[in-house]
Amino acid sequence: DRLALRPTSETLAYTMYAKWIRSWRDLPLKINFWNSALRAEIKGTKPFLRTSEFLWQEGHTAHADKEEAEKEVTDILEIYKKTVEEELAIPVITGRKSEKEKFVGAVYTLTMESLMPDGKALQMGTTHFLGQNFSKPFEVKYADKNNVESFVWQTSWGVSWRLIGGMIMVHGDDKGLVLPPRVAPIQVVIIPIYHSDEEKERILEKSRDIKEGLGRNIRVHLDDRDQVTPGFKFNDWEMKGVPIRIELGPKDMDEEKIILVRRDTGEKIEAKFASYENTVVSELDSMHDVMFANAKKILDERTVTLETYDQFKSELEKGMLIKAPICDNPSCEEKIKEETGADIRVIPDDCEDGNSKCIYCDGQSKIRPLFARGY
Repeated sequence: DRLALRPTSETLAYTMYAKWIRSWRDLPLKINFWNSALRAEIKGTKPFLRTSEFLWQEGHTAHADKEEAEKEVTDILEIYKKTVEEELAIPVITGRKSEKEKFVGAVYTLTMESLMPDGKALQMGTTHFLGQNFSKPFEVKYADKNNVESFVWQTSWGVSWRLIGGMIMVHGDDKGLVLPPRVAPIQVVIIPIYHSDEEKERILEKSRDIKEGLGRNIRVHLDDRDQVTPGFKFNDWEMKGVPIRIELGPKDMDEEKIILVRRDTGEKIEAKFASYENTVVSELDSMHDVMFANAKKILDERTVTLETYDQFKSELEKGMLIKAPICDNPSCEEKIKEETGADIRVIPDDCEDGNSKCIYCDGQSKIRPLFARGY
């Protein structure tokens, strides 16, 4: 058997697709891969963002119909966007990659991009319409209902653990991780506080009741370690990014309440024993909304619209995402990348601009895409 270290799975997958697909009845064929891939990343590697080996999800589909394949490309991008915004609380901008930046072998590439707090863009995921560019060399063919043989239309798409890196950078702080509530492995940690064996039994019993009550709908952990102090536990769970900490001490027991502490804001909230479940659910939802709003504010405040190359270079040093007009000459895009390190990150659907001057050559502009330096 031939073995290979693969950067992506086209060669592996389409060799088999050519054997599996024979008729229109075999289509569409949609396979999702969970695997590692390898790239020649030697210099400037960064955990989760750019590594020699990385974990990712990649999809490869084959269709009888071109329009169906193109719909797959847009549908998957929308699923990616929904996942990143509604689960990771990171806003993204979607659109196409330029011809220079698209996936090699694709007819076109769709992308979702986000801006990190340091002003660099991060490509969060891509989907590719491959047309018949792979089906022809790999001879992935099918017989239609009239028994006429045709090449399939294909797509591929993927997101990697780069999403984890993006999540850490967007939401983390000097104390450690701040995990979005909807993906946090532990959403709530309960920390009992006591000073005697009598208090210990009483408070631990109530802590277990709270854990059981919350555990029906929420991922909750009771930290009943005896060998470390409550203060150590506070710091430990803050560093790990658990969204909500519940504190329960002797005074709280007497007043029939718990104290909720939010990881994102540090805000302390009192909740009565009779109503704490609703309060916890409400605060988790609020935390997601606040985290998304804070990230969206960074994106909005760092996005500027410019007309000249001098402005472009000046704003780029501030870590901005720049809307600027450019012509359809690929050399302008290449020169901008060479001179500034910035490239076209995404071409949104509504960015046509035939009334401006290209920021590099002063020729007639065609589009106003978004430029930035990236990871």
